[in-house]
Amino acid sequence: MIAAALADRVAAAGRETPGALAAFDADGTLWREDIGEAFLRRLISRGWVTLPDGSDPYRAYELRVAQDRAHGYAYAAQLLAGLDEARVAVEAESFARWWVPPRLIADTRALLEICLRAGLCPLVISASALPIVRAAAPLAGFSRWAGIETSVLQGRFTEDLVQPITYAAGKVEKVATMGALALACGDSLPGDLALLEAAGLAVVIAPAAGSPLSLEARRRGWPVLSQDT
Repeated sequence: MIAAALADRVAAAGRETPGALAAFDADGTLWREDIGEAFLRRLISRGWVTLPDGSDPYRAYELRVAQDRAHGYAYAAQLLAGLDEARVAVEAESFARWWVPPRLIADTRALLEICLRAGLCPLVISASALPIVRAAAPLAGFSRWAGIETSVLQGRFTEDLVQPITYAAGKVEKVATMGALALACGDSLPGDLALLEAAGLAVVIAPAAGSPLSLEARRRGWPVLSQDT
């Protein structure tokens, strides 16, 4: 449930900067669980994503995330190299249609409605690969989005990353190319703190048990919404 004080602050942000961005993280913020990882597992299970040596692509992804999250998330996008862009888009849309709806977070949906009424422009900014972000974001009520992107050559994905990588400070860099930032909403201390700090109004999503980011939010006086409903 959105407190009246927060709704008033969102409305004030809309009056001060009409049309400014309200940037929302995706995984753990709009929906529970990680859709980028879930979609990667789907593609691996279908035999679309493989490694030349026959080893497990998902294990390779996990090892890279453990070493460096930004590089690991970028690697997940690079694993699409060689796949047909249109074919991946169809698969992503099919996957998102059944995966997203039961995982949507009620408090975030309520905040999105308040942002729309205030005249802010909602944006999904995710560290998942762009094809699945593009498929999933409209199901959460968004018409603008950004994710980790690789270039496309002759209709097929390549390994060439399009900068910035939309994680941590890279989210701030990407949002700056898309408009003025009024509000940010996220759930991850390493992934979303920079974006929250860059916004005039920061809102945190957290489970009832708390999280590292919710502890930081309490220290800074940022509103905290529930991830559990």
